[in-house]
Amino acid sequence: MAATIDFERDRRASLRRSVTGAGGWTIFAAALTLVFVFPVTMIVIGAFRDGLPSDNLPFTLDGLIAAFQDEETWTTMWNSVVLVLVCGTISVAGGGLFAWIAANTNVPGRRLLTPLMAINLFVPPLFHTLGWIMLGNPQNGLLNQWARMLGATGPFMNIQTWGGLILLMSLGYMPFAYFLLLGAFKNRDQSLDEAAAISGAGAVRTFFTITLPSVGPAITGAAILVAVLVFQAFDSPQLIGRQAGIFVFSTQIYHYVRDQAPAEYTKAFALSLVLIVLVLLLFLAQRWMLRGRSFTTLTGKTSRREPQELGPVRWVLAALVLLFLLLNLVLPLFAMILGSLQPIFGVMSTGLTFDNYAQMLTDQEFSSSLALTAWLAVIGGFGSIAVALLTAYVTARRSGFIRSYTSFAVWVPWALPGIVLALAYMFAVLYVPAFRSMYGSAFLMTLVLVVATIPVSSRIAEGALAQLSPELEEAARTSGAGSVRVLLSIVLRLVIPSFLAGWFLSALFISGNLAVPMLLAPPGLQPVSLTAFQQFLLGNMSQGAALFMIILVAAMSVLGLAALAMKFGPRLRGRSTRATTVPLTRIAP
Repeated sequence: MAATIDFERDRRASLRRSVTGAGGWTIFAAALTLVFVFPVTMIVIGAFRDGLPSDNLPFTLDGLIAAFQDEETWTTMWNSVVLVLVCGTISVAGGGLFAWIAANTNVPGRRLLTPLMAINLFVPPLFHTLGWIMLGNPQNGLLNQWARMLGATGPFMNIQTWGGLILLMSLGYMPFAYFLLLGAFKNRDQSLDEAAAISGAGAVRTFFTITLPSVGPAITGAAILVAVLVFQAFDSPQLIGRQAGIFVFSTQIYHYVRDQAPAEYTKAFALSLVLIVLVLLLFLAQRWMLRGRSFTTLTGKTSRREPQELGPVRWVLAALVLLFLLLNLVLPLFAMILGSLQPIFGVMSTGLTFDNYAQMLTDQEFSSSLALTAWLAVIGGFGSIAVALLTAYVTARRSGFIRSYTSFAVWVPWALPGIVLALAYMFAVLYVPAFRSMYGSAFLMTLVLVVATIPVSSRIAEGALAQLSPELEEAARTSGAGSVRVLLSIVLRLVIPSFLAGWFLSALFISGNLAVPMLLAPPGLQPVSLTAFQQFLLGNMSQGAALFMIILVAAMSVLGLAALAMKFGPRLRGRSTRATTVPLTRIAP
């Protein structure tokens, strides 16, 4: 009788757990749909409705047809494709060359490449763009001023041209390509190159017929990702391309929404649909190119890991490393620092002063912008890495529909530029009457900033979870711990360093994001990126530079404190443990 009662009790508890688990996963899937998938459906709806969702206009094909009959649409598509092909090729080629130098050669200074690329990733794209505008604008750019001092009659360079846009974006995305290709070059078996050399192949032929094909998947993967990033770019095309009359997907969409009266939403969504299709085609093309091919280069045999001797050419490659450091970090940073210290940017005779910093910190408008950015970075960065860790955990540990749907939902932001993502969420809250109060709120801007940063934080979360064995979680469940307790007490505690790194990196990306605030910033609530952009448009470059330098110094200070804590924290804990440990001889009888 007692056994029957126990069996019935266990059966009911198991049924309750099943119902609770099913309900929890249903709520989780509904949240993914509401936050990630539903807003993107607004792009399709918007393409077939000429106006805001709140206008209750009928669905029609007229606006979509008119969009593709407009010559501006095809010009924008051509400009975008050209920019992707040229910048993508240069970025992947440069990043791959530097990854090969760092992993396989004896080039002097190769060990500095990885820290250099990491620093470049920390610098927001807007900071990089504004720095180069201060260097290369034809009126008062620092490089042009120095050229005039040396006797030049015209501008030494004009960054606001096709050439300047290509240079800036190619340099900006090389670090992404570098880190995507570095592991592949490190892991490949260099004995393949030796076999080719013994067979009589020269260094150039070996590089193009053996080295590059052996890392084919990494190269195509890097090319796809860089192409998507170039498609999504907004900062450089908005600040540089528009001055030269060069419109790409992101800037043309913004032009249709904000520069036109009334706004041409149908054309904006038509371009957004084209962009999504192009991104899907890129991923399909990668799968088609790699089908049926084997790229195995790591085996159970011992492989050579010694640097490849390059001879005198190593000094040429070292000069390329130095040139990249100069162009991508030293010059723009120097321009920002010098410009922030000038009362009037470009006027050397006025001397240097900290008045711009004092104004930024004391003026109510600028100080509130700094405070808002700090809160957005802290809260948004935490939300981004937290959501990324949860979704990455579900993707790594679950199976079936919930795993596939989570992976799909989190992938969605990859295919959308920030300006398109902001437009999709704006339409989503206007489409549902219960959500319309969110329009023009700081909450909506923060939410979209978090979603836009998810692709970055997801890579960190996936890498951290890949190092954890599922056996740890299985042992905890065997001991009676529930799923939530396992996630909080086992997984989260073990990935704390990666969580903090992802929090910091996500916060930095949020603080430098311009596309989302351009469309969703409420009146009177402008983060530093938008405030600095407006200062540059008004010609107040020195004030804008000072704003960014304050954010950059604050970010580097936090990073420095975190590094010190990670370095000295274990030592202090060790000392504390030794100090409180009682020798066994003292408690022996």
